[in-house]
Parts: sequence; structure tokens; C-alpha cells
Amino acid sequence: MPTPDRLILFLLGLGGLLLLTAAAVALYRRFYRDDNNAARRILKNSAVPFAVRLLVRALDLIFAIVLYSTLPGAEIGPYTLAALLVAQYLATLTDFGLGVLLTREAARDPAAAQRLFGITLALRLLLVLLIAAPAAWLLIGGYTLLAGAGVGEPISAVGQQAIWVLLLTLFPSAYAGAVTALYQAHERMEVPAVVELITAIISMAVRIAALLLGYGILGLAWAAVAVTTLTALIFLGLQLRDFFVPRLAWDWQQGKWLLLTAFPLMLNNLLNVVFFRFDMFIIKANGGGQGDLLVQQYAVAYQILNIALILPPVITFAVFPVLARRADGERAALAEAQNRTLQALLWLAFPLTVGITLLAPDVITFFTRRNAPDYLPIAAHVLAILAWFLPISFVNGLVQYVLIALNQQAAITRAFVIGAAFNLSTNLLLIPHFGLYAASVITVLSEVVLLAVFLPLLRRADLTPPLLRLAWRPLLAAVLMGVGLGALRWAGVPLHWIGQAVLAGPVYVLGLWLLGAFGSSEWALLRRVLGRGEA
Repeated sequence: MPTPDRLILFLLGLGGLLLLTAAAVALYRRFYRDDNNAARRILKNSAVPFAVRLLVRALDLIFAIVLYSTLPGAEIGPYTLAALLVAQYLATLTDFGLGVLLTREAARDPAAAQRLFGITLALRLLLVLLIAAPAAWLLIGGYTLLAGAGVGEPISAVGQQAIWVLLLTLFPSAYAGAVTALYQAHERMEVPAVVELITAIISMAVRIAALLLGYGILGLAWAAVAVTTLTALIFLGLQLRDFFVPRLAWDWQQGKWLLLTAFPLMLNNLLNVVFFRFDMFIIKANGGGQGDLLVQQYAVAYQILNIALILPPVITFAVFPVLARRADGERAALAEAQNRTLQALLWLAFPLTVGITLLAPDVITFFTRRNAPDYLPIAAHVLAILAWFLPISFVNGLVQYVLIALNQQAAITRAFVIGAAFNLSTNLLLIPHFGLYAASVITVLSEVVLLAVFLPLLRRADLTPPLLRLAWRPLLAAVLMGVGLGALRWAGVPLHWIGQAVLAGPVYVLGLWLLGAFGSSEWALLRRVLGRGEA
């Protein structure tokens, strides 16, 4: 339990972070100029949200360390499952792809934004009532029935209560998501990113307070309700300042078109979630009385990988309006934007993969602290295996939005159905025998299957990416970086793992340079970002 002195220092640190955030916003508003520089705008729309979400993930990791030292793992497991159900599955169902659709349509026709905003928001609120609540009830009942039949274990009473409380977050989140879509359509991704940072800082303080007051996981659930409500109120003020007065609207024909058009997007997102996290529900059902602990061991690896997983959506959302506009023009311009973005994603993915693989035991030990014996070695093995889905996942994440820009949602859906079928069938078959190891290997293989289905779709659109040419240099540079890290360890150099990770960065960049990764086109792009070339 954190001491009062440490709590005071912690709260002072949060206050200082809020002040630094306010100062950064003021400096940004004072000095940033768009001046129609597309390269600089894309960099801003990816770099600012990336920096913010990196801070948010760091706050989440700090809170997780506090949580693991405050509550036993058996108490955390039910909350992890409840948060997974609501924040990923039910949130995906109730968003229904309407956020992406609103961004796309508002970017193409700003005059239609107000009407589309009102209709999509009304649809999302209805979906919370008509889909999310019944789905939660069915899941809880399903686990109870299975337990009664001697299969697995039911969701505990406190876990069920956490689910129902967390369902309340979907209402304010629906509104916040709709306003975020407007900012994305106007290529102002930095605004929702800063809101995310501010509310994350407040959320940290509220959740710590809930733990200190002894409210347990139900306190965490109510804290989530309070913070999502505050986030919605902040977005209300911003919307009134930058856009228009929010109003619910209804047009059955328009609503029907939106739902039919967005359904493949929702299904794609849902099936994408199945890739990564449905195995948690299978692990819970096959826990043999240790389901909550196994869920936590698997969740720790994902908690760490979540830092890396902020990269693809940040970069993809930044470039998505450009992709949407170029999709109506020449394919060569679209292919150029796609391949440049893929190159940047792979440059980031491979060093992360190699670094996480080598440092997995140290990272798990640092993260779980005094409870590390409960997690090692299995959580470290799982983390090292899961790291290898990052490069393929980064590619798939961008390719999906390229196809959305081409209005090929239905084709994406078929691809995700194939991938999800592979993922579910192999998990159901192998998790009962090989546990967490099977779940982690299957996650990697599922990304391979998805890419194999995506590539013919790109080929038919004359957008086949030169993946080998884009990947071999960063892969080889990352391997050389890994050899360097391994040599340090073999030589017994007394350097903390964080120091090793920091040292690995320049080694990787040097490897890229020696391998000729920085050509004339890369330097030309850098000059455009700096305003020294054509936009």
C-alpha cells in the first residue's frame, strides 16, 4: 500500500504533468503553422498523438504496478475480464464502425458533418441499450451454465458487478468518440490526443484514490464511469468552440444506409479483437480453478505490448484522410502513400520485436515487482512469443484502412472471417492442452493468415506492397541490434535493462544507415517536413 508521503509526491507529480501539458498546448498553439504542408501535417497528426499515447500508456503501466502491489492477483483477474469484455468487445459492437465512417464522410463532405454526427450518435446510444446490455447478460449466464455442467468456473459476484458498472461508460464514450471523429476528419488529431492525456492523468489520481480507500475493483469501475463522463464534458466544450451545437438527429433512410455501410467495419473490428483477446475467455473457461491467475499472466504480456500497439492506429489515422482523398484519384499516388507509411511502420516494428524478445524476463520482473514469482517464467515466454506478431500486425493495420479508403469493407470482412475462424478453431483445440503458449503462438499465426488473405485484395487494386524490399533492411538492422544486446549480456556488462534498451536505439539507426535505408526519397521527405521542400 502506498504511504502518505509517497501519495503526496505522486499527486504533486500528476499536478506537474498537468502543468507541463498545458504549457505544451500553449506552445503548440503559438508556434505551429499548417501552411498547407502535407508532410508536416501528417507528421503532426502522428507524432503528437503518439507522444501523448505513449505518456498515457506509461501512466497505465505505473498504475498497473501500483494495482499489483495493492490487490492479490485473484482479485484483479475478474476486473481484467470485465474490462476486456466492455472496453473492447462491447465498445466495438456499440461503435459499430460509425466513428470511422463519420471521419471518412465528413472528410469528403464537411457540409454533411453536422447531420451525420447527430444520426451516428443516436445510433450508438441505441446500440448500447439494445446490444451491449443483453450481450453482457448472455456472457455471464453462459459461464454460469458451463460451470454448472462441470466446465470451467463462473464469473464471481464482484466480477459481474464490475461488468454492469463498466457498461455505464459506453454512454459518455459514444459521444466522445463521435466528437473525436470530427477532429480526425479535419486532420486535427492532436486535440483528442491532448484530451486523452488530461483525462488519463485525472484517471490515474481517481483510481489510486479508489484503491487507497479500499473500494477494490468496484471502485475502479466507478472511477472509469466518472472519468469517461468528464471526458465527454470536455469534448462538449470543445465541440461548441470548434464545430457546432451537438444535437441528436434521426432519419431512418440515412440511418439504415449508415448501419449497412458501417456493418462491415464493425465486423472487421470485432473479428480483429477476436484475434487478440478472445483467447482470454477460452483460457478462463479452461483454467481448472486457476482461471483468474492464468488470465492475469496472459494479460501482463498484453499490458506491456499495448505500448507498442499504440503505433499503428496513431500513424494510420494520421494518414487515413490522405488515403481517402487519393483513393478517388490515381492509384500511383495512393500506392506511394501506402508504401511510405508501411516503411515507417516496419522501421518501428522490428526493433521493438527483437528488443522485447531479448528483454522479456527483465520487463516482466520490473512490471510485476514483488509478485514476479507468480508470473515468471511463463509470462516472459508469452511476451517473447507475442512480440513477433508486431511487424505483421503493423502491416495488416494499415492495409485494412487502405481497403476502407477504397470502399472495400466487405472484402475486409471476408478476410477477417477467415482469420478469426482459424484463430478460434486452433485456440479451442490447443489451449486445453498447451495453455498460454498455444494462445500466444496462434496469435502470431493468425496475423500471417490475415496478411495472406489481404495480399490478393491489394493485388487486384494494383496496390501490392513490396514487403520484402521494405522489410529486409529494418529486420537485418534489428537482428544486428539484438546481437549487440546479446554480446553485452554474454560479456556480463553491468548495465540495467533500461540502459540496454536506450543504447540499442542508436545501434539500430546506425544499422539502418549502413544498410542504405536512408536514400534520396527519405531525405526529400524530411526536407518537406522541415519546410525546405515542396509540400
